[in-house]
Amino acid sequence: MQDDLSVIIIGSFTLDRINEGLSIGGPAYYSSLALTYLGHSSITVISPAREIHENFVKNIGINLINVGTDTPVFQLKYVEGGRRQVILKHRGSKIIISKRELDLIRDSLIIISPVYREIDLDTLKTIRKFSKLIALDVQGFVRYVCSDGKVSIAWANEMYEVIRLADVVHADLSEVPIYNDMVEASRELGRLSSGIIMVSNGERGLVASINGELYYVPALPGIEGNATGTGDILLAISAYEILMGENPLRAIAKGAVAAGLRVGRDRSPWFNKYEVDVLADKLVRKSEKLSMSY
Repeated sequence: MQDDLSVIIIGSFTLDRINEGLSIGGPAYYSSLALTYLGHSSITVISPAREIHENFVKNIGINLINVGTDTPVFQLKYVEGGRRQVILKHRGSKIIISKRELDLIRDSLIIISPVYREIDLDTLKTIRKFSKLIALDVQGFVRYVCSDGKVSIAWANEMYEVIRLADVVHADLSEVPIYNDMVEASRELGRLSSGIIMVSNGERGLVASINGELYYVPALPGIEGNATGTGDILLAISAYEILMGENPLRAIAKGAVAAGLRVGRDRSPWFNKYEVDVLADKLVRKSEKLSMSY
């Protein structure tokens, strides 16, 4: 494996109202913190940020390029079956990438993970020209807000181009409503992409398309709790490990383990490198190769 590489996370910090509390959140938070738990330190976040977010990056020793103070505010409510109701209370700033940032991201791992349309297709195309590897979560590209503020999902035609521009893609099954299940979604999106596709569904695990083959990776068994941020953690750890030279299936298993441990441990640190490595080997052994015509 190569030496520690530079990771650029482009996506918003948020403030999340969960039950009665207000907490820091967003992909910029969960992705960066997860990577530091595994010992990765060369991390830069490009995001709008308030003082609470600026203090966070200082505390964990990573870099921040603040592109505005208008951060999104969400209300998150968990309902029956572990499903999550999301209400956008305040929309954040658009993320504009300047020439300075483009010079910075050259030959880095770029994690693109918007929460609500703060990164557009043109920006993604520009980033593609400079990056070594793009890992992308579809979440913020497919969300739209109803009149009551509730966040719903709409899959536009431009999403197929978004998928093609990324090397590693994650989507929750709820974010690809045009498909019936994880297998169909991963298979069909995999046919569009020359990269790796991961479609997850909570405690039911995930299906990944890797080099034209489908694999089922189970979730950690017996894990219950707050699942906020698990998709961000899965994508960040998996993509980093892939670019560092790890076998893609084992890299994804590491991401799945880290995400699962986050659910079971609401307080940080959620995991450490040793237990992620050990449990990932167990998940790999339980994983299954699926037929493309499954």
